[in-house]
Amino acid sequence: MAEHALDELDRAIIGELESDGRRAFREIARNLGASEATVRARVKRLQELNVLRIVAFADPEQLGGSQLNLMLVRVTPSRHQAVVETLTDRPEVTYLSTLLGSHDLCIEVSTTDNAELWQFVQKHVQTLDGVQAVETLPILKVHKLRYANIDLS
Repeated sequence: MAEHALDELDRAIIGELESDGRRAFREIARNLGASEATVRARVKRLQELNVLRIVAFADPEQLGGSQLNLMLVRVTPSRHQAVVETLTDRPEVTYLSTLLGSHDLCIEVSTTDNAELWQFVQKHVQTLDGVQAVETLPILKVHKLRYANIDLS
C-alpha cells in the first residue's frame, strides 16, 4: 500500500495505536468520531496490507541474560539484497535497515554475551559474500527506548 493511499482516518487510527497498542477499538472510535466497526475494519485492512503491526517492546536491560549490539555493515552493491535476506532470517537480528552514507546496513543483534556476539559476527556476518566491513558496537546502557509515544526509559 503506497503511503499516499492512507487517508486521515487511517493515520489517526495508527496514531492512537502507536500511543497504546492495547487500546480498545471502542475507545479509538470514540476518540476519532468513527464507529467501532469502521475502526476494526480499518485496522484489519492495515494489518493485511502490512502497513500496521502491533507488537510489544521489552527493555532488554530489565530482561537479564541478553545484550543488544549495533552493527554497521558495508556491502558490495550487487550483493545488498542477498545480504539483507540472509540476515533477516537470523533469529539474533532484531532490527535491520538500509543506510545512506559510509555504511550500507544498520543491524541490531541480541546476544547473551560478548562471546556469542563474536561468534555471530565471525560465522554469520563477515562470511557473507559481499560483506566488505563490519563495525560492531555493543550497547552498554539504554538511556531511552522509545517507539512513537511509548517511552520505556
